[in-house]
Amino acid sequence: MDLFAGPGGLDIAATIMGVESIGVEWDEPTRATREAALLRTTEVRDVAAVGPCDPEVKDANVLTGGPPCQSFSVAGNREGHKALEDVKRLAGCLVSARDRKSFDSIWKEVKRETDSMSDERTGFVLQPLRWIMEAKLKRKRPYDVVVLEQVPTVLPVWKHYAELLNGIGYAAKAHVLHAEAFGVPQTRRRAVLIAQWDPKNTGRDVYFPEATHQQYRKGVERLPTTQEAPAGDPQDGALFAAPKNAKEPWVSVGDALVTTRPRDFVLVSNYGSGGDPKNRGRRTSEEPAATITGKFRRNRLFLLKENESGEKEVGEELDRLSLEEGGLLQSFPARYPWRSTDVAQQIGNAIPPRLSLHILSAALLGQGPKDEWFTQLTEWKPPAGSAEQDGPDAP
Repeated sequence: MDLFAGPGGLDIAATIMGVESIGVEWDEPTRATREAALLRTTEVRDVAAVGPCDPEVKDANVLTGGPPCQSFSVAGNREGHKALEDVKRLAGCLVSARDRKSFDSIWKEVKRETDSMSDERTGFVLQPLRWIMEAKLKRKRPYDVVVLEQVPTVLPVWKHYAELLNGIGYAAKAHVLHAEAFGVPQTRRRAVLIAQWDPKNTGRDVYFPEATHQQYRKGVERLPTTQEAPAGDPQDGALFAAPKNAKEPWVSVGDALVTTRPRDFVLVSNYGSGGDPKNRGRRTSEEPAATITGKFRRNRLFLLKENESGEKEVGEELDRLSLEEGGLLQSFPARYPWRSTDVAQQIGNAIPPRLSLHILSAALLGQGPKDEWFTQLTEWKPPAGSAEQDGPDAP
């Protein structure tokens, strides 16, 4: 079951694995995309207004989520740091409940405090913990597995959650994963928590996905197909600072877009460094894209062609990334039925389905995903019964 549903990255992965899923989604355009993809979504839109005991979700034994994170997104920001500490403190209060009555009382006070915060999104980070505690104390059936993911700045919260979940019957760990180390054609870091119900062995290790591809670093050459990547020391809380025993080079932008952009090109980020447009990030078609955000269509593309000396130089400007291409760089299938007018934002907000396959396989099966699942992901198309149509692709 997918708690904070989104456009369907986790749901597609679950479907390919043969796991039934249902999501809770607030955003109407995203709900339209889910409907077009025939992904189940609860009638209630507000995740705060539904819980583990509600009929549509009461049979779920897996909880996944990616609550809003904007409150913590600015490193070193005083308000962001305070939000982190507030969430960690309130989370400790929630897991202290020992029965339904005490939990209801504690949750009432927690909600009163979060409702009064300047950024209401801060409180949503506590919603997964509310669902976990209500499943345990009210439904009387804890979730077998919990998976939470967000931007790396939320890692301290997930690590704190892991410690708290250890105290109520879960083996739990949290790490940062690099999307390109799992075959996604972009550099995207995600803080991931995996918790498994095991009250007699909460201190055991938790299996996390093992990198299958080379991790990108500026100035580092792409590996040959069969060469192993050198090991390195973890940095920034990352589980794989340099993937060990990676058998494949990173997947490049050119690899992902080979059918639409067969010639070499350079992708220039919309974001300047220090406000200077001349310092905007650049990735060639032989590199992974930078993180695909909801503003990816502002990035500019230029042809790379050889000059008389045989060197590559920037040529004419090309058409900007299409919505389909943005989805491909997130590892969505080419025929994914994006809907509504905010498709770019939906794409930017999504967790890559390919990364989802690795995470869910690790959490549910304790091993890497099957090779055929990736083929199924690539070949996925809207299921029979959906109203397939061209999505918007305005310039």
